[in-house]
Amino acid sequence: MRSKSPACRVREKVGSRHPFMPTTSSFERIDTARQRIKRFLMGKQTSSIGPVIALLAAALSTFLWFQPPPEGAPPEMMRVAAVVIVAISLWATSVFPEYFTAIIFFFLAMVLTDTDASTVFSGFHSAAVWMIFGGLIIGASVQETGFGKTLASVLLRIFPRSYLGILFGITVVAAALGFIIPSNTGRIVIMMPIFMALGDQVGFGSGSRGRAGLALAVAAGSVYPGLAVLPAAVPNLSWLGAVESIHGIKVTYAEYLIANFPPIGITSIVAIPLICRFLFPDKIGTGTTDIEAAKTSAAQTRLIMVLTAALGLWLTDFVHGISPAWIALGAALFCMLPRIGMVPTSLMVGKVSYAPWFFVAGVIGMGGLVAQAGLGNYLSSILFETVPLTKGYDFLNFAIISAVGMAMSIVTTVPGQPAIMTSLATDIAAATGWPLMTVLMTQPLSWAMALFAYQFPPIILAAHLGGVSMRRVAHLLLAMCALAWFVMLPLQYLWWAMLDFFG
Repeated sequence: MRSKSPACRVREKVGSRHPFMPTTSSFERIDTARQRIKRFLMGKQTSSIGPVIALLAAALSTFLWFQPPPEGAPPEMMRVAAVVIVAISLWATSVFPEYFTAIIFFFLAMVLTDTDASTVFSGFHSAAVWMIFGGLIIGASVQETGFGKTLASVLLRIFPRSYLGILFGITVVAAALGFIIPSNTGRIVIMMPIFMALGDQVGFGSGSRGRAGLALAVAAGSVYPGLAVLPAAVPNLSWLGAVESIHGIKVTYAEYLIANFPPIGITSIVAIPLICRFLFPDKIGTGTTDIEAAKTSAAQTRLIMVLTAALGLWLTDFVHGISPAWIALGAALFCMLPRIGMVPTSLMVGKVSYAPWFFVAGVIGMGGLVAQAGLGNYLSSILFETVPLTKGYDFLNFAIISAVGMAMSIVTTVPGQPAIMTSLATDIAAATGWPLMTVLMTQPLSWAMALFAYQFPPIILAAHLGGVSMRRVAHLLLAMCALAWFVMLPLQYLWWAMLDFFG
């Protein structure tokens, strides 16, 4: 038997009180500290950084709240800025759940500012919020009836039998639906339960990286290519309305598509599967060679009829003028009808999470608050004064305008950004020497530069329906923002130069 070392004998005799020998707990603390440092250096330690950022933001907000507004600014601007900084910092750091931060925003906005309730709570009578509510019910119906599983078994016979192949299939389907379904939220609502069922078929269980990859491919494929198709997303329609009301310009479907789809749409379709595969590596299960046979039921048949009717109404909204949100709400109503519905009315209690509902309402309310207080216009003017535009430096001007648009979307969210940037377009055109239409067309690229989940409410809904954590969503958004800056921006500049957009 090997004899014990002197150090071991000393430890046995005096235990943890030896003055020169670290105790077991000391070793554990040292190891824990090393692990924490390692996680921090690898970008995995956010639990302590988030609260620190939130506290600093709260201190800044307190300082701003007591400051007088700049000359010529609305009297409420500094108080609104204080509330907005708190909300953005909490959403960006995820110190609290997103819905809880929304409730904090509602409280602070009503107590600390003189803004009327109709502006603060404007999100609750927004079509986007009710689109989400309808989407939650439809998604639950797809799951409850087993329709998602049935359709997934069919799709598995079509898609390539690999993780990357399925990601490409999802992205292409989502992008194609952007040409026929006018709402990215509607596309997510229809697709997410189907492809989550497909994930079950290939062995991607809850919380797995592969399941996160599929869900975020649905989210990104429904959002980013749609930014380049005029009726396919809310920001596009907000932009179109602002362009017509402020400048009296009517933009055609073809003009918008030609300017934006090659650099934004095609690039995102190719990149999204690769990004999801890289960020969330996984392999399909070994036992998926045998595809489960598709099974139908009476409930599934009724659901198909409801979804077909909803899809038909979405496709013909230019004829009847009914908002996609009210169509989704009507579909949800049919899904819950007693006896003939596909899900029980008790689904409303306990089985449906209203977290994304409150969150999106808060985001929309914040955008309305910022617009009413004139905060966005003031910040954009400061940014353009800090980094001025100069005639003849087209690429630099293009990058500056994109950066300002990106900054504005952080304050106002992506759907709210067009109202501010469109109002500044005339001044930007004069500073750059570009045609007004070129300046207006720079906005879609800045939407693709979103950094935080709250800027894109549909992505929040997708994450909820797919069971994806906000940390994984943040990784995707960071990658897509980098793609927009380093790939889409140079490609769009070169594409526009070929088309002589800069004059």
